[in-house]
Amino acid sequence: MCMCLLVSSTCSSTSSVSCTCVLTGVSQGSQISTVQSLFQFLYPMLSEFSTLIGMYHNYQVVVELILELYCECARNMLCYLSQTDSHRIYGACLQTIQTYARCNMGRICVESSSEENSYHDILLLMELLTNLLNKDCIDLGPPGKQMAALGQDELNKPSKELTEGEITVTAADVCLYGLDIIMPLMTIELLTFPSLCLQYFKMITFACEIYPDKVCKLPLNLLKSLLMSLELGLTSFGQDVIILCCDFIQVMGTHIYLYNIRDLPVHDLLQPFLKLLMDLMLTRQINSEILPNCSGALYILISVYQDMYQQLVRSLLDSQHDPVIAARLAKAFTDLTANIALDTNRMQRNKFRDNFDKFIATIRSFLVVK
Repeated sequence: MCMCLLVSSTCSSTSSVSCTCVLTGVSQGSQISTVQSLFQFLYPMLSEFSTLIGMYHNYQVVVELILELYCECARNMLCYLSQTDSHRIYGACLQTIQTYARCNMGRICVESSSEENSYHDILLLMELLTNLLNKDCIDLGPPGKQMAALGQDELNKPSKELTEGEITVTAADVCLYGLDIIMPLMTIELLTFPSLCLQYFKMITFACEIYPDKVCKLPLNLLKSLLMSLELGLTSFGQDVIILCCDFIQVMGTHIYLYNIRDLPVHDLLQPFLKLLMDLMLTRQINSEILPNCSGALYILISVYQDMYQQLVRSLLDSQHDPVIAARLAKAFTDLTANIALDTNRMQRNKFRDNFDKFIATIRSFLVVK
């Protein structure tokens, strides 16, 4: 606690840098046998660092080191902690993210390095959220109370006000809520940084794979922003990102199909991706090497939106002025789904992939789509 008071009360950013580096090193020494004592030492300071972010938000080095400290704590300690202590980490991280967003929302900076600084900060925040999400995959902590779903009001509640009986938060809740906070800070320009772009799409795909139901029920504005970024990912950022976007679509579409979700906005918001994927594939805007990775997403979308798929096929056939090409194209589409049940089953999806490879080879031999 003495070090915490020293860091919080000092007027020197240099002192803050030194103390933060020391604490980061301490967190990296976490093991299952030492984590409890290290957590008891670190947590009082972690709970105060959101204040430091506010005090030193104009000192880039300090901000980055504080965010790195949270990343290291989440990476090295969280998997060993109990549910109670994990919730305390969640609360401290969220308070820090909220403070960072508040200090940087609408901020205008004329320095040439400002965009690069934002890139480093957002990248660290994405890594932090991903590390938090790992808790739901690797949990070696002592058994505790089963956690239930979390409301947004509870997430806003300071961690020190929560007792063990009130713990209702999961790592996915924190990750998605944190994403909601920092999404307004994301810009297309920032996504042009390859490492940040890849980290972002890895994180949202990871979250969707673990908790598709939570992603489907996100607040409408966040869901729209998320799917808008998927559209950008499919068209602007290269093969690795396209694969991640297709994985996201496949997981979300499968969840929509299996649980017959029609009354949530996500059902209608995902539908345009069927036409987008078909257009990208037919116009050769997706590299042939990754088409097999994309076929799974297309199969799921066809399964969910079968009527829409038939309309798109008819529209494409009607647009052909040459009856010979139209006939060959109709046969290719018929063969694509021949003897395949559109039910998201893995075996059927694999059969579709084989048909899809033949479909692409066939239509690219005669079809030109502009």
